[in-house]
Amino acid sequence: MKRFIVPSYGWKLVKELKHYAITTKAKDPWSHGKQATKNFKQEMTRLMLIEQKRRCAYCGCRLFEKRPHRDHIAPKESYREWMFWPTNLVLSCYTCNTDLKKTFDPILVKGSTYRRSEFSFVHPYFDDLDDHITYTSEDVKVLIQERNGSTKGKKTIDVFELSSAERSNQRAKDYLHDEDAADLYGHHRALLENARAAIETRLLKMND
Repeated sequence: MKRFIVPSYGWKLVKELKHYAITTKAKDPWSHGKQATKNFKQEMTRLMLIEQKRRCAYCGCRLFEKRPHRDHIAPKESYREWMFWPTNLVLSCYTCNTDLKKTFDPILVKGSTYRRSEFSFVHPYFDDLDDHITYTSEDVKVLIQERNGSTKGKKTIDVFELSSAERSNQRAKDYLHDEDAADLYGHHRALLENARAAIETRLLKMND
C-alpha cells in the first residue's frame, strides 16, 4: 500500500488552529473547540475518507462506521502543537484506535518540525507500507510479517496485532468481498487472487 497523500486543507487555518491549541486554557481544544474546529474536523474526515478509500490507515480493513474514528498519530495529549496538523490525522477502525493504539506514542525522536520527527511504526503519510511489511496468502488467510527485518514493520504489526488469526481472517474477507477490489494493486491485488484461488481449490476438494 502506497503512502497516503496529505488532504489539501487551508494552511492559514491550520496554523491558526495550531496557535489556538497551544495557547487556549481549554483542557481539550480538540473536542470542545470553537466552530472553526468543528468545521475543520468535518472537512478533514470527508477528505480522508476519499484518500483512504474508506479503509483503516493502520490495518487496511474496511471502515463500516458511519463516523470513523479520527486518530492522532502522535497523541494530541502529548503534542498539542500537532493536534490539528493534517499529517498527524488519519481515519482508523475502532479496534486499531480504541482497543490497540490508545495513547501509544510512536515518536522516537521529536524533530524541529513534525516532518523531521522519527517514528517507530510505519507512518501513513511518510512511509510506503510495502517497504516495511510483506503479505502472503495461506489457504484463505492473509498472513503478514515485517519485510527484511524492518523495525518499523515489526512495531506496526505488534501495536496493531496485524498477525493475529482474527485480523488475518478479516483482511481475507475484505479482499474477497470488497466492492473496489478492481482498484487494488501490488501485494493487495496478488493477495486477492491467491485467496480466491485457495477458496476455489477448497471447494473443488469438497466436491470430489
